[in-house]
Amino acid sequence: MGDAAAGELLERLTRLERDLQELRARLVALERLVGSSAEHAADRSTVREKVAYDWQG
Repeated sequence: MGDAAAGELLERLTRLERDLQELRARLVALERLVGSSAEHAADRSTVREKVAYDWQG
Protein backbone atom coordinates (compact mmCIF):
# COMPACT_ATOMS: atom_id res chain seq x y z
CA MET A 1 0.00 0.00 0.00
CA GLY A 2 2.89 2.34 0.71
CA ASP A 3 4.30 1.85 -2.79
CA ALA A 4 0.92 2.44 -4.41
CA ALA A 5 0.37 5.64 -2.43
CA ALA A 6 3.88 6.84 -3.24
CA GLY A 7 3.31 6.05 -6.92
CA GLU A 8 0.04 7.99 -6.96
CA LEU A 9 1.72 10.91 -5.22
CA LEU A 10 4.57 10.90 -7.70
CA GLU A 11 2.12 10.76 -10.61
CA ARG A 12 0.12 13.65 -9.17
CA LEU A 13 3.28 15.70 -8.61
CA THR A 14 4.39 15.07 -12.18
CA ARG A 15 0.98 16.14 -13.50
CA LEU A 16 1.03 19.30 -11.35
CA GLU A 17 4.53 20.20 -12.56
CA ARG A 18 3.38 19.76 -16.18
CA ASP A 19 0.33 21.95 -15.50
CA LEU A 20 2.54 24.59 -13.93
CA GLN A 21 4.84 24.63 -16.96
CA GLU A 22 1.83 25.01 -19.24
CA LEU A 23 0.45 27.86 -17.15
CA ARG A 24 3.80 29.64 -17.21
CA ALA A 25 3.97 29.33 -20.98
CA ARG A 26 0.43 30.69 -21.31
CA LEU A 27 1.28 33.58 -19.00
CA VAL A 28 4.33 34.47 -21.08
CA ALA A 29 2.20 34.39 -24.23
CA LEU A 30 -0.45 36.62 -22.64
CA GLU A 31 2.16 39.09 -21.40
CA ARG A 32 3.62 39.30 -24.90
CA LEU A 33 0.17 39.84 -26.38
CA VAL A 34 -0.81 42.54 -23.90
CA GLY A 35 2.61 44.14 -23.91
CA SER A 36 2.73 44.39 -27.68
CA SER A 37 -0.55 46.27 -27.95
CA ALA A 38 0.18 49.94 -27.37
CA GLU A 39 -2.34 52.05 -25.56
CA HIS A 40 -4.12 54.51 -27.80
CA ALA A 41 -3.64 58.20 -26.86
CA ALA A 42 -7.42 58.78 -26.88
CA ASP A 43 -7.88 56.02 -24.32
CA ARG A 44 -5.23 57.52 -22.08
CA SER A 45 -6.76 61.02 -22.17
CA THR A 46 -10.28 59.67 -21.60
CA VAL A 47 -9.13 57.84 -18.51
CA ARG A 48 -7.40 60.96 -17.19
CA GLU A 49 -10.54 63.06 -17.75
CA LYS A 50 -12.74 60.48 -16.04
CA VAL A 51 -10.45 60.31 -13.04
CA ALA A 52 -10.45 64.10 -12.76
CA TYR A 53 -14.25 64.18 -13.07
CA ASP A 54 -14.71 61.45 -10.46
CA TRP A 55 -12.34 63.23 -8.10
CA GLN A 56 -14.25 66.52 -8.46
CA GLY A 57 -17.67 64.89 -8.08
